[in-house]
Amino acid sequence: MDHIDALARAYDRLALLLDVVEPADRRRPTPCSEWGLGQLLGHSVGAAGAFAIVLEGGATPARARVDVEHATADSLRSAAVRNIAGWRAAGALEREYVSVVELDDGVLIPPIPLPGTMLLDINLLDVGVHLHDVAISLDRRDLADDDDIALATLAAAQLILQPGIRELAGFAAERTSTSDADPVERLLAFVGR
Repeated sequence: MDHIDALARAYDRLALLLDVVEPADRRRPTPCSEWGLGQLLGHSVGAAGAFAIVLEGGATPARARVDVEHATADSLRSAAVRNIAGWRAAGALEREYVSVVELDDGVLIPPIPLPGTMLLDINLLDVGVHLHDVAISLDRRDLADDDDIALATLAAAQLILQPGIRELAGFAAERTSTSDADPVERLLAFVGR
């Protein structure tokens, strides 16, 4: 599956999960041990908007965080539409990007100049993995499981999470998966979930 199409589908699935989030759910733990669900949603919605700002030529570095109360399905859908339109714009994949998105702890990504195809993979990796983190937190894997998204995200993860980068990016060590594991399980094992 084309990575832009996979990203769009991942955003659609994540928005479906946000549709079912109740206020009390925002205190739930997530597989991202340092973030509760509210913080994770703030990051996910903020990152969608940050990548959109970058792709629209806005001021950078764009901050990948919104306040918990603004981390809604509607705000995600709005940011995702802009994000996907930006990736589909002429030249977006060929441009070079550096230090255009600021993560929560002040880390700027990408730290070195990267072509748009790599930045797209970073965007997909972030959304594709957090989609499952949110689903697991809500016990709603049915809304997240999609083999095509998982395979595209796994391909992005295998490209990006080279030795030394995994730890810097906050991913645990790869877990072993069985030979008959489905694409979602293979993705989660590769990113240490």
